[in-house]
Amino acid sequence: MLGLVACTEEVTGSLGCPDLCGDQSATLRDTTLIGVVVTDSTLTGYPQFGATRDFTMLAQGDTADVRVVIRFDTLPNTFRHPNAAADSAITRVDSARIFIVVDTTVGRPKAPVTIDMFDVDTTAADTLKSALVPLFRPDRLIGTRTFAVSEIRDTLPLPISNDVVLAKSAAGAHLRVGLRITSAQSGVKLRVAGSVYAPRLTFRVTPDTLVSRDTVLLQSNTPANDETATVYAMYPIIVSGALPIPGTGVLAVGGVGGARTYLQFDLPTILVDSVQVIRASLLLNQLQSRVVASSSDTTAMLVDPVLSGAKITDVGTIVKFSGSGSSIGLDSVRLVPKDVGLRSIELVSLFRAWREVGSQNSNRSVVLRAKQEASSAAELDFVSNEGSVSLRPRLRITYVPRRGFGLP
Repeated sequence: MLGLVACTEEVTGSLGCPDLCGDQSATLRDTTLIGVVVTDSTLTGYPQFGATRDFTMLAQGDTADVRVVIRFDTLPNTFRHPNAAADSAITRVDSARIFIVVDTTVGRPKAPVTIDMFDVDTTAADTLKSALVPLFRPDRLIGTRTFAVSEIRDTLPLPISNDVVLAKSAAGAHLRVGLRITSAQSGVKLRVAGSVYAPRLTFRVTPDTLVSRDTVLLQSNTPANDETATVYAMYPIIVSGALPIPGTGVLAVGGVGGARTYLQFDLPTILVDSVQVIRASLLLNQLQSRVVASSSDTTAMLVDPVLSGAKITDVGTIVKFSGSGSSIGLDSVRLVPKDVGLRSIELVSLFRAWREVGSQNSNRSVVLRAKQEASSAAELDFVSNEGSVSLRPRLRITYVPRRGFGLP
């Protein structure tokens, strides 16, 4: 059921832009649409596997424990000296290091951080939490380093066991490394920027400086039937903190589980095709977050327009076709999870885009998501269409009639 609440305001004089009004006066009409959101749904598990190379390691106990696995499945076992005519077998490894780049703009730790490395190579399905978490144990520890706050810069060198690298090289085995962070600081995080600089392994095979250091880039050879997994040899393991989809009456955005909210609108045709929309605001009532531990962390929420056509109806598929809101002028919204009350999100540029593409080529829907997904336990919660009628999502539209142009 669609409800309308309206008021008008007479504006005289030029509005300063002929696109807003075709003559010297116009009547601004302010309308609130109730029941305009016809479909709302929360989905979790974003970003999906293979969608990004940037992952945030978290250490917040049961609230949030996220680790990262990196794969070096092909290691060299020979080298050639510049003065030699043939290759020689690698029989020693020295100064083995894994280099990662971290994005300190998401938050710099305020206490020393320890990064532990574990051998997580296994014959089991090693993208599954149940197979990998038991491998983060002392007898599989292959490297560790503690960084002082002043040492946490863009590039971090992680010393790894020379003997382990040599053994893997000689055996033609996979080197798969699980990274885990710990700190005295509660809720410490490090975001690995793999899209900027992919982690890499370097080591020396001889003290002769004429022979350059070996550099090994990420590579995964398994599973053979999954092209995405073989291309993206780096992925997170969520040990704890991924919450299920919220219950009836609640929409969620963000959190360790990467929640996204899908909203589809049923708009009166006149508001898209026959009037000039001056302002369009999505009104959501924010609830206190169900995640208490990180409820004070400010979270940036993005509004992404759905790019798929109206013929696609499966919500999971539709969400995959969401674009960038910034490309059409939709700004991010910064909210604090513990806060409650009415929130206004501007969508006027989206209305203009919908008018251009037409109803047949658009779902007229949006996806709400955290700017950096799965990088914090902080989750934003809102009242859904199943909540109290007075608190459900709605749209507030300010518009003027569209008028023709031309000389009298």
